[in-house]
Amino acid sequence: MKIGTIVLNHWAGKKNPTKYFIYTGIKGKYATGIFLNNGKLERVTCYATDFRNKEIFEPVGYCKGFDIMKEDLKSILG
Repeated sequence: MKIGTIVLNHWAGKKNPTKYFIYTGIKGKYATGIFLNNGKLERVTCYATDFRNKEIFEPVGYCKGFDIMKEDLKSILG
């Protein structure tokens, strides 16, 4: 899965702020992401083995934010 993918967490209830999150990568045995909670970005982690199960964590979109940040850094670096 590509960094920046918007993920639907089927294990989370309707009011759980981690129901949708943006995938940010793998760190050791964990998949990481960011989610919106009361207007603030927060971090989420789950086991990478569970994250690979598309019936639990379903890709539903893509956030271009990481692409924009990369381009901004490239433009400064020359």
